[in-house]
Formats: sequence, C-alpha cells, structure tokens
Amino acid sequence: MKRLLAALLFCAPAALANPFELYGFTPRALGMGGADTALGDDLGASFYNPAGLLGHTKTEFGIGFADTISNLYVDRGSGASRIKTSDVERSPRFELGLIFPLGGSLLKDRLVIGIGGGHPMGSLVRVQTVDESRPQFYMYQSKAQRFALNGAIGIRIANGVSVGAGVQITAEQVGNVNFALDVASRQFRARDITVDLNTVPTPTAGILIEPSESVKIGLSWRKEAQLFYTQPTNIDLGDLGALKLDVDGLAQYWPHVFSAAVALKLTRRLLVTAQADYMVWSRAPNDQVHVKVTPTGPVMQALGLDQLLTVESADAKMGFANILIPHLAAEYAAADWLTVRAGGWVRPAVTPDQSGVTNYLDNFTETVAAGATFRFTDPLQVFSEPVAFDVGGQVMIADERNNKKQAVDPTGSASWGGTLFSFSAMLRYLY
Repeated sequence: MKRLLAALLFCAPAALANPFELYGFTPRALGMGGADTALGDDLGASFYNPAGLLGHTKTEFGIGFADTISNLYVDRGSGASRIKTSDVERSPRFELGLIFPLGGSLLKDRLVIGIGGGHPMGSLVRVQTVDESRPQFYMYQSKAQRFALNGAIGIRIANGVSVGAGVQITAEQVGNVNFALDVASRQFRARDITVDLNTVPTPTAGILIEPSESVKIGLSWRKEAQLFYTQPTNIDLGDLGALKLDVDGLAQYWPHVFSAAVALKLTRRLLVTAQADYMVWSRAPNDQVHVKVTPTGPVMQALGLDQLLTVESADAKMGFANILIPHLAAEYAAADWLTVRAGGWVRPAVTPDQSGVTNYLDNFTETVAAGATFRFTDPLQVFSEPVAFDVGGQVMIADERNNKKQAVDPTGSASWGGTLFSFSAMLRYLY
C-alpha cells in the first residue's frame, strides 16, 4: 500500500510557465531586450502587443530556433564547494511566426491576423515537482520546457489608433484513477485510469497609438496563466472500506503583465524605445502539490483509522512581490542589407528572503542583449523577394544572493546566482 501511494504521488505534476515570457519571442525582440510593445513591424506582435500587427501590409512568415544555456549555481552554507545546479535544464525549441493582413476594399490595412508558436525539442510539456524545502530557482525550474502558442488579431479603428486582442493557449490536466483491491488475495480486481489534457485560452490585449510617423505609444496586457491539474484516486479495499487520494494544484504560473512603451524614430535610420512591465507576482499560488488522503467505510471508522490516517498537506504562502521591469533599446539601419540593435533590462527578485521552511531562489537580474538582421536575395531563387535572417542573443546576470537559516534548519544557509545565455535565429520572408 505504501508503494502504491508513493507511485501515485510521484505522478503528480508541478512547474512554472512560458518560454516567451522568460527569454523572449523572435530574435529581434530578444536583441532589443524585450522592448517590443511599441513596435509595429515584427512577428513578435502576436505575443507582445496584438495592436502592433497593423504595421504589416504584406504576409510574413518566419521559422527559427532558440535555446538557453544556464550557468547558475548554489553554494550551500555547510562549507561544501560550489554546486552548479542541474535543475535548470536547456530548453531548445523551434519557433514559428505568421502575420496575414486581410485584403479587400473593406478590410485592407484595417485587419491583420497573427500567430506565434514555439515547440520544444523533446517533451511537449514537462512539469516537475520539487519540494518547497529544496533550494530551487523559481523562475527557471522546468518553466521553459513546454509548447507555446499565441493567436491575435489587430484592428485599425482610426488613423493612428489600432487595437488588438489575442489568446495564449495554456492547458489543464484532469485525471481520475480507480483501483479495486482484493486484500485477502493481494490482487487487483479493477484498474481504471482516465487523463484529459484540455486546452485553455488566456486573453491578451493591446493598443498602439501613432501621433506622428516618428512616435508610437504601445500599451498591452497579458492575463495571468497557469496549468490546473487534478488526479483524484479512489482505492476500493472491499469490506475494509476505501482510501481516497486527492492530488491537485496549479503549475506553469505566470502573473498578469501590464506593459507601457514608447518608440521614437529619431532619424530615418535610428529608432529608440523604452518600456516598463508591471508584473503582479503577489497573486502567485503555492506551486506545491496539494495532497489529501481520506479513509472511508464502516471498518475504518470502527477501528478509528478514518481519523488516524486522514492526512492533508499544509501549503506555505509564497509571499512574492509585485515588480516593475524597465527596458531600453535602440535599433540602427546601417545599410539596406543590415540592421543592428541592442537593449537591456533589469528585474528585481520576486521571492522574499527564504528564512523559513521554503527555499525558492530568485535574484536581482540585469540583462544585456544585441542582435542583427541581414537581408539578401535567395541564391537558389526559391523565393522571389529578398529574405531576412535575424539573430539575437542576451546574457542574464543573476546577482549573488544569500539567505541565513537557523542552525536547526536541515537545509542550511546558501548563496546563489550565476548567468543564463539565450540566443535565437530566424529566417523570415515577406510576400
């Protein structure tokens, strides 16, 4: 029975959210440090600001590859040597973007549809449970190892004013397990398992205001997203009664994101943009698996086992802080065939000091980014129009942070930090 319960518990998932939120979507957005909300001519608009889709008058298609390499570490306070954590794994993925302006006298230059997606190499969705007492990087623990899909529509409602709306596709896992066990013969009489993975749309919205050809103001909102899972298990023990095991929780969580940005075209070739993102992390739910074991039946009650064996997990409050993330970027068209860009942002830590039972690790993080676009004529003449090749990269520097535990705490004190390097490349074609 103990082995059966342990196996069921280990099947329960928990983790965190979207690779686009963590590392950016499209090489251009990556190279500009995520300052994409006030731009109106990038495949990333379906994610960053649906209203920005109206910058397109031609159909655009892009396919690329992105990855992140972690060099994070945890120094345990016991005096042990520095340990490079293996919990933050690489998350290589293929990315795809499509923008399709509608035609006709009524909709031309007024309505544009956009799609953006990312598919990991390996598991479609990987979720992982790590006990809250184990030191773990909250932002990066399995967070990017999942598919991402966005769909959006942009509408021009007046000259210089566009609005947009879209959805991010998340999921929920709903399962049910029923076992019937003949205790006398130590054999199962029935074994039934049902698991459904349902898609859940999460809304996004945005506005793009263009008071002049050289000024764009963007506002956007992405609703908080999470993966709900539940897997109730009922073990029928015949005349002895039954054991009910409830397993549920929330994973792949990312908070509400409110963004405001302005883009200024200072010259024909030079563009600068500034952006601020406000993230409501104070609403973050506990990401531990919630477990409750309940015995039922007259024999269980008569022996007092219904109260003795009823167990429910106690979940600590996360206590995360809301944060403001400033971005600054510039882009320069050096030649008709070359555009270069650079940007950066800083992010405060969302986790409080881990002086209690939890060990969720996060750091004040600075990021520097750069990228370029190369335009060329297809030498194989497969494409009739010029092709664009985008590259982008960023280095995220997690400043070292320390926590001090009481001497009786088995996990001990620790310091943690390190770097992450993200890169992306994409081939784009307009036709």
